[in-house]
Order: sequence, then C-alpha cells, then structure tokens
Amino acid sequence: MTTITARLNYMRDTLLGPIAKSVKCTVVITPITPGAFQVQVLSPVPDDLHKAHSLTISPSPGQHLTGTVADTRLLENGDLEMQIDV
Repeated sequence: MTTITARLNYMRDTLLGPIAKSVKCTVVITPITPGAFQVQVLSPVPDDLHKAHSLTISPSPGQHLTGTVADTRLLENGDLEMQIDV
C-alpha cells in the first residue's frame, strides 16, 4: 500500500446548490477496472467528503484523476473508502 499526499477537489450538493471544496489529504489510489478506481482517504477525513458527488485528485502538479463518486464507505479505523467511476 503506497500512500501519497494529494489535493482533493470535490463537489457536493446542498439545498442552496452545489458547493466546491478543496483539501489536502493522505490517500491510497487503487485501480479497479479501466473505468473505475478506489480512493482510500486516510484519517482524519473531512467531515463532508462522504457526501461528494464528483472528485478530482491531484497527486502531483499536472496530474489529475477525475470522476463521479459511485460509492463511499466509512471504515472502522476512521478512513473513508470511495469508488470513483471515470
């Protein structure tokens, strides 16, 4: 398991419309299929990240992974596991 620090830009819907947020987190990125990947965000996790509907991960300058959040799961250790469809 290789951990990296990455910038996460995400959108979440609210009653007042979509809100864009950005945060730096420690993550583990794992390819699942050619059209999907898994992101494990290591604790501490932003309070509202599990409500995100789209996510862009910037592991390094000029490199971006973008997709729609298909599923989220809070793990027992406080980490957040997200499946992202591209």
